[in-house]
This record gives sequence, structure tokens and C-alpha cells, in this order.
Amino acid sequence: MREAERAWIALGCGVIAYEIVANDGELLSHQVDRWLEKHPVLTTSAIVLTALHLLNVLPARLDPWGWAFSARGVS
Repeated sequence: MREAERAWIALGCGVIAYEIVANDGELLSHQVDRWLEKHPVLTTSAIVLTALHLLNVLPARLDPWGWAFSARGVS
């Protein structure tokens, strides 16, 4: 199993564990709802950019997540 696969599994398990123990109104989706009310453009943009990055459909010059990590020498 590759490191990235282990990272995705750990991330998924962490999200599931948090959702199981979260207090009422504190699910991750509930926080996104609050952010959407307060900062709709920023929140929607972050979600869309993340999805496009994960789907590898953004050209490198338009991928802010790619910029952030390539500046640190991560490829």
C-alpha cells in the first residue's frame, strides 16, 4: 500500500471517528453550513478549488493548492 493510500485511509477514519463523537450541531457539515452563511463565496470557492485540485483538472498556474506545496518543494 502506498503512503498516499494510508494517508487517505487515516483521513477518512479520522473524519468518521470525529462524526461519531461530535456533539449536536458540531458535525463537519454543520460547520460548513455556518461558513456558507458567513462567507458564501470564500467557502464555495475553497470547496470547488479543492475538488478541482483532487480531480487534477486545474492547470498548474490556476491551482492554489499546487502552488502552496510546490513552493515547499513538494511535488
